[in-house]
Amino acid sequence: MKSVMSFPERGNYGNSNWRGNTSGYVIKELVEHFNPKLFVDACEGSGTSRDVCKEMGIEYVGLDLYKGQDFTKDSILTQLPRPADICFTHPPYHSMIQYSGSVYGNEIISGDTSHCESPEEFISKSQVMLMNQREATIENGIYCTLIGDQRGGSLGKGNFRSYQADFISMMPKDELLSVVVKLQHKCLSDSRTYSGSFIPCMHEYLLIWKKKQQSLFAVSFDIASELQSRVATTWRNVIRIVMMKLQKADLETIYKEVEKVAANLINNNANWKAKIRQLLQKHFTNVQRGIWSINN
Repeated sequence: MKSVMSFPERGNYGNSNWRGNTSGYVIKELVEHFNPKLFVDACEGSGTSRDVCKEMGIEYVGLDLYKGQDFTKDSILTQLPRPADICFTHPPYHSMIQYSGSVYGNEIISGDTSHCESPEEFISKSQVMLMNQREATIENGIYCTLIGDQRGGSLGKGNFRSYQADFISMMPKDELLSVVVKLQHKCLSDSRTYSGSFIPCMHEYLLIWKKKQQSLFAVSFDIASELQSRVATTWRNVIRIVMMKLQKADLETIYKEVEKVAANLINNNANWKAKIRQLLQKHFTNVQRGIWSINN
């Protein structure tokens, strides 16, 4: 594997009619370089990763929203026979290609990140996705995502957003292993002529992290400490990850789950239970007295 990938052909993997799917050769590069025993794709789409792993004799699990698995609510790890050696995603980018209600199905699904109302909502849900992937990965395993940039459209004329920069800033900087540039080919925009200062986006980024032993809560605490502007989002996402496992639980159970991964931190914070209650009240559903649910 090198820091730049270019595959003009996508190979005989998945369904070429499924908009936005990547070349199967990207998956082959990951498999050949890291030699996983279990490869997991949490955004399977038309089955590109599945076909590559079948050809290469690699154990595989494929999940997707249209198959009933929402990475913003459902734990990836609980769907696996064991933690993954590689957990990969190529998520729907905010508003670029809308999937539920368009590419598949007739109704919009709430967990579909291609229907986020703002880039900030997309980024927040993407951090949940990345933390979810990290939790589903074996220690010293690889979690990675393929993401591009966005210009114009719902961002407004002339506006540009580099999502890879947001993704990198949200995750542990000491776990980032590599950033690979993947050139794009045969895009709908290839035949267009642009004038003025406009620069078309012709590449995506494969962001690769290697999981260390640090707990999920400690990771999020460190990120929050470094990025004060993201404190609320980070803490909300940490609670969401805990609730993915529980789905519905009373306060005492939620406290115990947090204690399992944050004992060394909460011992120095006398108000940690109040912080959890505050987040639950603001972002989750109180289904009955003292019982909270992720289905909000």
